[in-house]
Amino acid sequence: MNSLFLAPEAPLILVVDDDRAMRSLLRVAMEEEGYRVIEAKNGQQCLDEYDRWQADMVLLDAIMPEMDGFTCCQRLRSLDNNNYLPILMITALDDQESIDQAFAVGATDYVTKPIYWSVLSQRVSRLLQTSQTLKQLNCLKSRLERQEKWQALGNYLVSQWEQTFSMKPLLKDVISQLQTLVNAERVGIYQNDGLLLAEAIRPGYPSVKTLSWEKMTLWETHQNTYQQGKIVSFNLSEDNELSPEAIAPLKQLMIKTVTMMPILVKENLWGLLWIHHCQSSYLWESWEMDCLAYFGQLLAIAYRLRTAT
Repeated sequence: MNSLFLAPEAPLILVVDDDRAMRSLLRVAMEEEGYRVIEAKNGQQCLDEYDRWQADMVLLDAIMPEMDGFTCCQRLRSLDNNNYLPILMITALDDQESIDQAFAVGATDYVTKPIYWSVLSQRVSRLLQTSQTLKQLNCLKSRLERQEKWQALGNYLVSQWEQTFSMKPLLKDVISQLQTLVNAERVGIYQNDGLLLAEAIRPGYPSVKTLSWEKMTLWETHQNTYQQGKIVSFNLSEDNELSPEAIAPLKQLMIKTVTMMPILVKENLWGLLWIHHCQSSYLWESWEMDCLAYFGQLLAIAYRLRTAT
């Protein structure tokens, strides 16, 4: 049975060698360690298979016809978002120049032939563990940076309360910052009477002005949810409870993920903030949803302060 379809949580290793017998030996060795394995017989096929499967690690023969392992490694390392991909070069060359060349083109480590299988097993395990740790640290760093940006946006909005401000310019300012923060193509705010208060759009995308309030906000199906102060977010390309007639107008706006956040003032619906991701779907993390809800509360306070003066 093909190991590729077994234990999907197991790391996927791409074995690259022009020698079929060596590929088979490497496959068996890796499968015995519990890894999933795919194969490539040359450098170009390696690039194609990596593009298709996004393997967790590459075992790469250095000496191959046409595109050798050094060139292939350099090409792999030049791809986006694979800084932590472990590339273990396997070579019969044991001279210092070849070793230096392997590291220069981006290899993480190397082993020489003939292969000592226990050594290979330890190298693979260590490199995979290191790669996973680095990915986790990078995710934590990215999350911390995003949390700091959310906090900065909230602090900025609060700082405006201490100054004389007009509501519409303030809304235009903060939704522009929000658009950048969540990398959305379109962000805006409707007042509950259907008045468009502010809208930030990337070039090439149409305004929501082409749709009525009811169609744009899916008012008929989500009115009660909005009045309860609950955020609505869904991917238009996935199965959902909306009818094709309801989805069609949103798809005309090239939306892939739509997020609608109600803004409540004294427990009454004052308006709706909407976020449209059009280039790709957007998966909100729970903490980010909390930040968005808090941002809505700050907008409600800003409105109350403005109307109280």
